[in-house]
Amino acid sequence: MAVENGENLSTKEKIVKVGAQIIVKEGLKKFTAKNIADRLGITDAAIFKHFKSMDDIILEIINKYVSQCINSAIQSIEKGRTVQEKLELLLKSHIEILEETMGAVPVLCFELSRSEDERFKGILTNFVESYKEKISQIVKEGQAEGSIRKDLDPEDVAMFFIGSIQGKVFAYVVSNKTGRIIDDADQFISMIFNGIMEKR
Repeated sequence: MAVENGENLSTKEKIVKVGAQIIVKEGLKKFTAKNIADRLGITDAAIFKHFKSMDDIILEIINKYVSQCINSAIQSIEKGRTVQEKLELLLKSHIEILEETMGAVPVLCFELSRSEDERFKGILTNFVESYKEKISQIVKEGQAEGSIRKDLDPEDVAMFFIGSIQGKVFAYVVSNKTGRIIDDADQFISMIFNGIMEKR
């Protein structure tokens, strides 16, 4: 498995990218220094020049995804003129980050949900709570202006957004698909909006 579009990446970035590919396509059991090194044509020792441990590679993947998603949510709230535009910007940005990290973080959420390692659980739990709060904030705004159904719980809508993306990654993994996780972001967003927006 070669690094896709990896010619301009540093060795550290290539390690992270190949690590994410292995996690998504083969699972955590195959996520080893040897497997990453073999795919990159480097030695195992070269990996540990950039990372102290394999867990640090996982933390790098998670932290990158989490920080980008939270930042994009904040920017969407600031840039969007309407509630629908804010939600569209947020979802499009999340999908771009998802594609960039090849769905590794949603897979890690499944894999690490029962982990004893509090570092992973803490970061993922804090991310979900923070992201849920940001989406809920936009939903409440939409309910107040009458563009989003008032009978919906804002937190349930937020979890529906997160769950829909998780579901797409799960389908991607089990079908052994290649390429993009979400082929048509606009169509995916339209399906989500169809269930939450007030009918005009």
